[in-house]
Amino acid sequence: MTVGNRHIMVQTAPRLFSLITLVVAWTLMPMAGLHASGIEYRGNISLQAQGFMQSPQHTADHTINTSLSSEIELYRGFDTGYNSGLIFTPFLRVDQNDDERTHADIRELYYLMAGDTWEVRAGISRIFWGVAESRNVVDIINQTDQIEGVLSDAKLGQPMINVTSVRDWGNVDVFILPGFRERTFAGDEGRPRLPFTIDTDNALYESSDEDQHVDFALRYSTVVDVLDIGVSVFDGTSREPLFVPGPAGLQPLYYQVTQVGIDIQATLESWLLKLESVHRSGNLITDHAELVTGFEYSFYGVNESNLDIGVVAEYLWDERKRDATQTFQNDMLIGLRFALNDEQSTEALIGAVVDLDGQGNTFTAEASRRINDRVTFSAELFIQEDTDNDGIATAFGKEDFAQIELSYFF
Repeated sequence: MTVGNRHIMVQTAPRLFSLITLVVAWTLMPMAGLHASGIEYRGNISLQAQGFMQSPQHTADHTINTSLSSEIELYRGFDTGYNSGLIFTPFLRVDQNDDERTHADIRELYYLMAGDTWEVRAGISRIFWGVAESRNVVDIINQTDQIEGVLSDAKLGQPMINVTSVRDWGNVDVFILPGFRERTFAGDEGRPRLPFTIDTDNALYESSDEDQHVDFALRYSTVVDVLDIGVSVFDGTSREPLFVPGPAGLQPLYYQVTQVGIDIQATLESWLLKLESVHRSGNLITDHAELVTGFEYSFYGVNESNLDIGVVAEYLWDERKRDATQTFQNDMLIGLRFALNDEQSTEALIGAVVDLDGQGNTFTAEASRRINDRVTFSAELFIQEDTDNDGIATAFGKEDFAQIELSYFF
């Protein structure tokens, strides 16, 4: 096992005001005559505030935290005889308290070329696999940007060459993934976080190639009547690390894994039936299967109004049970999705993940509403209860928080 290189991050934050100025300048930069040069752009700048409900089990002493973020997507098309272009999506966040959460990332920087039956992208990109609401066990190409939030699905950009064959009988995607991105973790002054230090400066790898190991993936996807089906294989460095004790805290250990997965969604009028399942094997882990399955049923035009209500239920299972390296090994998600279908696009999702072994429950709520054509307000709530008997959840048990965010889109 060897010590790996670090992911690119802004490790030391200057004064908050200077960093806020940087984010604003970052956001305004694309407006300086890019349309005239044939570059299209869109993006957002967001102000976020978090309030924590309990005193932490760690060194961070704040209960209020604010941050400012911006993501911009730039596109430049080329006249090559094919549909082709260059996509660049940088991201920047400035955090009030956590130097680790103050970070920059290239979410996407890739060249895309497409013909009638094929597509090629080369560079840094984001790929999503999955159909479930609670957890996407098949989604493995991109690394999780964990400091973006407990309820966030943010991913780090992944270097790749992706070739897609488009046929009447389905699509075949081949991925060559040179280079590995380490998972981000909150720093000592960050919240929410675990009550111990993650030594991200001294990550370990099973492979002697460390973060230069070349991973491979293959996916076949097709539509059969009411079914959307995906079958995938991945071989390479696991995006989810193990942890081993080290002199400066727990060291992430990134092991080699082979994952075979399937995801299926059936659309039956008001029903969505969902399944994601994987089998994972490797030298440093127990060979095991993981599963997420469930449904969403929608009531449209409730009481002859514009309101739609969706009932979501999913079961999460890990064959390793209490030896699982993640907390959802025998759990049930029950949720309600609300869509007002109004001019403000008001939506909300309320859910509870219940541990069927009696080891704790997690309650979440998310809501968003447009204030006008460019400004959106969103809110989140995260609460855990009765987690005393769950090792992973207990360590995270005093990080309940409420969050609000105001976003300007351009």
